[in-house]
Amino acid sequence: MIKEQHFDMLQIFRGIACLLVVFHHGYANFEYFIYKLNVPFIEFISKNGKYGVDFFFVLSGFIITYTTYKYKNNKTYLKTYILNRIFKIYIPYLPISVIVLLLYKFTPLTNVDRPISVLTSLTLFPLGETALVVAWTLVFEVFFYIIFSVNFFSSKVWNVFVPFWVVAIILVNYLGTLSNNVFFNLIFNLYNLEFILGFLVAVLIKKEIKFNVYLTVFSVLLLLCAFVWMRTNQFEFFKFSSHLIIALSCSILVYLSIHVWNWKINQKNILMLIGNSSYSLYLVHTLFFGIMFRLIPVTKSKPIALLEFFTLIAVCCFISYIYYLVFEKKITSFFKSKFSQSRIIR
Repeated sequence: MIKEQHFDMLQIFRGIACLLVVFHHGYANFEYFIYKLNVPFIEFISKNGKYGVDFFFVLSGFIITYTTYKYKNNKTYLKTYILNRIFKIYIPYLPISVIVLLLYKFTPLTNVDRPISVLTSLTLFPLGETALVVAWTLVFEVFFYIIFSVNFFSSKVWNVFVPFWVVAIILVNYLGTLSNNVFFNLIFNLYNLEFILGFLVAVLIKKEIKFNVYLTVFSVLLLLCAFVWMRTNQFEFFKFSSHLIIALSCSILVYLSIHVWNWKINQKNILMLIGNSSYSLYLVHTLFFGIMFRLIPVTKSKPIALLEFFTLIAVCCFISYIYYLVFEKKITSFFKSKFSQSRIIR
């Protein structure tokens, strides 16, 4: 029998991935509004911090497969599945989205004239740009969750569909045949490969398929080194090679977190706290930075600027944790308890 699974290392990696995204958005805007820091190491992390979302996509594919694995071919679970996704995504998302929509309408929040869609901002239906800049990732998440629902009707159909979908995504992107059609680009976007990789990792875990630990660790280190080298030298083996390499790296990290680094970690560990509240941090940070960077006076001192930068990140994490406790823990739990029928929505 498989031993008890702990998701603590996944939470640690989730926290790190979210911090990378926060650095990605925070550093560039801090330099624009406050002070040109010129710290090469932080700048490198900032430029590549956007790849934190790749880990989120892989993790989402893994979690949704792992937690619903026993319900495949079970159409009666679909209602629970849909409610689960709605509560988890929209309850924390909508308050921030509405606030940002109102700020765009009534205040000069940004000088960038973006064609914001109110419908997309409220529903995540892909008809335009979301008011909350980072919400584009949620559009992909909602799309994958909808497609994944096929698994509850027929896992055989899903398992046949996935390989064809993978081949189609790779061919469309390799041949450069993406169009201006938003739905075509949504279906064949490379990010869908990351959800699928997460799905495959979950299947490996559930089937208790194990690989040599040393070879697996060596593989992920090699891939990460290759990724850093490629990004440093602006090199690509083919059009989306760096994208594929980081996706594979994230997949292996998820696998190792369950099969090898299956540790129980103190819940008060700072990265555990950030990992647990990572969705709220992801939602809150751009709004927080957008406001604070316009309030903080410009400084000419690099030490003070660095102190301000890291203090802002710390404060952002704290506010996000409060937001998490209110919207992800309290309010979401309330709605789950009200709408759950014969079983608790997990």
